[in-house]
This record gives sequence, structure tokens and C-alpha cells, in this order.
Amino acid sequence: MKLTGPEGSFELNILDYECTDSPYFMDRNWLIVSVRTRYQELDYVRTASILSTWELELLLKWMRAIADEHELSSRLTFVDPALSFSNTSTGRNDYRLRVKLSADALPNWKRDRTPFYLPVAPDKPELQRAIQDLERQLRQFPVRD
Repeated sequence: MKLTGPEGSFELNILDYECTDSPYFMDRNWLIVSVRTRYQELDYVRTASILSTWELELLLKWMRAIADEHELSSRLTFVDPALSFSNTSTGRNDYRLRVKLSADALPNWKRDRTPFYLPVAPDKPELQRAIQDLERQLRQFPVRD
């Protein structure tokens, strides 16, 4: 999934399940995620286990609701606070999101350890492509019983 804006971009890709043979439901559903950001001229790539399969489902539903202009919530947070999303859109076909990166997802060029908020402003076609990509990734890494 890729989202861009005037100051940079955010990309999220699922690489694999973290645990393949755990007897515990929670452990079997943690994902290894690649986060790639660009802010102004600063690039950053990080791989970490910061999302679960069911949280990927929540992100997909949240983004679909924004695209349909039926916001479920202005913020979406996860169990691991390293990543979260906020909707700051102002109206029809004006999509403005903030991606909060902290802890394991904090860019290495950020010298203090406070969270970094990356603004992105995808247009409708880009938002739809991001949703389709999330759908594809969720089919590849579904929730496991």
C-alpha cells in the first residue's frame, strides 16, 4: 500500500507471518511489516512486527470508509503503538491522512524519540489503489485460526 503527499510518501508491505508454528492464535497472526517512508529528501525503510492480520483487516475497513466518505473514526490505532493513522480530510474527494510513526517504526533520521507524523494526501485513484493493494495483501496473509 502506498500513499503520497506533497512532502513525502508512506508505503506498507506485508512480508510474512512472524510465527508460523505457534499454538497461540495471537502469535500466529502477527505480521512482519516493511515500512518505507520519504519525507522531503529523507528516506527510511524499517522491517518490524507491528501489525496483526486482524489489524490489517481494520485498516482496510477504515480506508474503505474514508474513500466512501463514511468515516468510522478519525483515528485508527493498533495494539503496537508504533503505527497509527488519522483522518484530517476536509471534504469531498479531499483525502488528508497523518501516519504516526514511533518506537519500532520511527525513522532513523529523527534524532529525538518523539513520534513523527507524516502527512499524506492521496487523490481518489491513489486511495483506491492503496485499498486494492491492502486487499491483495490480506488475501495473501489472512487471519489464521
